[in-house]
Amino acid sequence: MKVQGIAASPGIAIGEVMRLQKIKHEFRRSVAAGEVAQEKARFSAAKEVAMADLEELKKRTAANFGQEKAEVFGAHQMMLEDPMFNDAVLEAIDARHASAEAAVEEAAEAIAGMLAALDDAYMRERAADIKDIGQRLIRILQGSAESAKLTGIVVAQDLLPSDTAALDLEVVTGFITALGGKTSHSSILARAAGIPAVVGVGQAWEDLQNGDTVIVDGHAGLVLVNPGDGELAEYRERKALEQAKAAEIASAAKLEGMTADGWRVEVAANIGIPRDMEKAAAAGAEGVGLFRTEFLFQERQAVPTEEEQTEAYSAVLRAMPDRKIVIRTLDAGGDKQLPFLGTLAEANPALGFRAIRLCLTYRDVFKTQLRALLRAGTEGNLHIMFPMIATLEELLSAKALLREAAEELAGEGVAHRADVPVGIMVEVPAAVAIADILVQEVDFFSIGTNDLVQYTMACDRMNEHVAYLNDYFHPAVVRLIAEASRAAQAGGKWIGMCGEMAGDPLAAPLLVGLGLTELSMNTRSVPQVKDCLRRLTLAQAKAWAGEILTLRTAGEIKGRLEAIAAELAGR
Repeated sequence: MKVQGIAASPGIAIGEVMRLQKIKHEFRRSVAAGEVAQEKARFSAAKEVAMADLEELKKRTAANFGQEKAEVFGAHQMMLEDPMFNDAVLEAIDARHASAEAAVEEAAEAIAGMLAALDDAYMRERAADIKDIGQRLIRILQGSAESAKLTGIVVAQDLLPSDTAALDLEVVTGFITALGGKTSHSSILARAAGIPAVVGVGQAWEDLQNGDTVIVDGHAGLVLVNPGDGELAEYRERKALEQAKAAEIASAAKLEGMTADGWRVEVAANIGIPRDMEKAAAAGAEGVGLFRTEFLFQERQAVPTEEEQTEAYSAVLRAMPDRKIVIRTLDAGGDKQLPFLGTLAEANPALGFRAIRLCLTYRDVFKTQLRALLRAGTEGNLHIMFPMIATLEELLSAKALLREAAEELAGEGVAHRADVPVGIMVEVPAAVAIADILVQEVDFFSIGTNDLVQYTMACDRMNEHVAYLNDYFHPAVVRLIAEASRAAQAGGKWIGMCGEMAGDPLAAPLLVGLGLTELSMNTRSVPQVKDCLRRLTLAQAKAWAGEILTLRTAGEIKGRLEAIAAELAGR
């Protein structure tokens, strides 16, 4: 039997099915009036345990996959303290004498149902989070252990964040889920771990039973159930070839990023916490093209001090003192709320009060970060990058505040670096339209394709209903990249990319041909991109890019790049 789903994480896995079964908890629904206080105390104690569990999950996920992937558990901690949830639980215990378990289940289901009915895709996805929190609390109240250890090919209706974090990815070789898409938590985790995954198989997941042998084709989004000997032999051969190719690619990790004819392309890493620098160096990253600073600010009741920030930024710079380190200023707001600023309810957070817009409003917070960056700049080759610039006025205001910070430090006699190169994220179409103006005020551009695609195609990147539009190979996106690159080159400035597209080996020939000289990505992609670069020449890349700019659809562009990749693989 063959089951078609969504290709969520590339690769081939062959193994036995292990179904993730949700434990159905049995508990009494109500208590006597004299037990109300006891049930409230049980709920409070369970919350404390849950908070500690989530903290451990956050640390484990950050250590394995980086701080960005761990942020979901910080969000769970905030939701656990949410007054709406807590008041609903306590009211159910008080007014209806519900047991703690029943009150938690009732509150979680009610809030999840409310969130699922909203128009905003991001808020709809929070329905799964509140259900996850409810299940965790009920399990704690019942004294139940975490799910049993799973091995092989994990099959589930869905994998909630706590499910995926609890899996031992040393023994889990593949994922198959009924629900989900390419942007679901399980898909993101699978790609980060390099585990083949197929999601969105629908009702077919019910036909997969423990002990069944399956082939997970993460390239085609295909699951083969109890395949014949011929199919097994074919896929085993394909898997062996992939493993041999992976070993060959890994050898490119320590080589310089450059084309076959010596054109230098810096292959850098995206990181979320200072500890990620070890993985970046081990992967062969030649610097940092994006250091996200949000980890310092999230889940805090007060702004991190200048000293705290200086030490964090210095740690990254000291890890690679001779390499270029691009640190992005605070990109908060939207789906990354800061407790110390309060929660701002917005109908459309992606188009709202976030990134540079927030920073230029909370100028004291912004200036503290800029002072810390300038102080840390004495430790290495710091570059400062402002996110989500859409107007010249925003850029000039940010630069003026940076100058103020430098003047203050100089007046105080504090050691700092005043001549730090400054650049912007090109992730808003408006920035591309005035790139010839903006380039006069910066030292570099770095393209953020994740948001550039979202804003260009008018599609929420977390909304599965418009996922077909979320494609960085769409001609509109490719042409904007080309236009931004032309403006950078005309202005004598370098241009790089730190969005997801930068780590796609399929895109590398196109990006080099368009004139990008820095590609920054997750560490797993570094060897693959370096290997691809070393198989092409600059002249070829330019010719291919010119040809691709004439193509009319994302399918045509991807098809041409796949043909180029096949040609390069044969060299």
